[in-house]
Amino acid sequence: MSKIYVKDIEKDEIRSGFLVTTDRKKIWQKEIELLLEVDRICKKHDIPYFVSDGTMLGCARHKGFIPWDDDIDVSMMRPDYMKFVQVAAKEVRAPYFLQNTYTDNRILNWSKLMDDSTSAIENWDTYDIHQGIFVDVLPLDAVADGMGRAAIIDEMSKEVWMCVIAPRQVKDSVEQGALTHVATKTLEHILERPLAERMEIYEDFCVNHFEESSKVAFQMAYWCNRAKGVRKEKLNSVQYMNFEEITVPVPTGYEEYLTEIYGQWQTPKCIPNQHEGVVMSVDVSYGVMMKNINRDLLQCGDYLWHW
Repeated sequence: MSKIYVKDIEKDEIRSGFLVTTDRKKIWQKEIELLLEVDRICKKHDIPYFVSDGTMLGCARHKGFIPWDDDIDVSMMRPDYMKFVQVAAKEVRAPYFLQNTYTDNRILNWSKLMDDSTSAIENWDTYDIHQGIFVDVLPLDAVADGMGRAAIIDEMSKEVWMCVIAPRQVKDSVEQGALTHVATKTLEHILERPLAERMEIYEDFCVNHFEESSKVAFQMAYWCNRAKGVRKEKLNSVQYMNFEEITVPVPTGYEEYLTEIYGQWQTPKCIPNQHEGVVMSVDVSYGVMMKNINRDLLQCGDYLWHW
């Protein structure tokens, strides 16, 4: 390990009443290394970004990771995200890997920058996808802002996305005469295309209609009622704040943003993170892990599941 970005990485400690182990700190260290690679690419190609979601919350409240969290989220406006994906495909070198629908056998409407020499195994039944420790790179797209046109665009985006993720369901709905915002002939045309082309159509739609709303959100979370639309002007400028032993960009109006998203965000709440059950290792690659670990022990050894 070269430069250390997590204080006292070789010591367990208690943060906000939660035991942070050295194993967890080593995962944090790897995620910061990945974040710095995102930062390098963005600075080289003049791509705006900021840390978001739980990472922004941890930055504001803990000056680092939320003690019981184990991931990093980065957000970009959709046009900037498209540029990032294009240039990162040329910049990223092994053992790093940029995972998205175009590069791996997995349907994602975002990208993951991961380290293939590590493990972050979410699916033990799938051997043909990369499953290393990662940083999420999330595109922010137009969502409903109270104006009729934006609401329609949001519904159309959802229908096009469903053509990507659930083509059979869309086909059945169209055949049964369901009312749609996108013309049925257009949906039928999209459904005829292979996965990568359907994904490209969806992303092109998002880019082409990005300016038609004053609010943005990560659509997957927004459609599942796990995120709210935020006005673009709140995200247009950034300031740098301490995060562990580095500094990261956050929106200048981060306090208002966090209040809108989380409510009383200043008071910590120990809530299980979304990666509960993911087996993670900095030292063992996902390929070696999946070939050699005794899965029966995973069912009875709870300590393996909790970081």
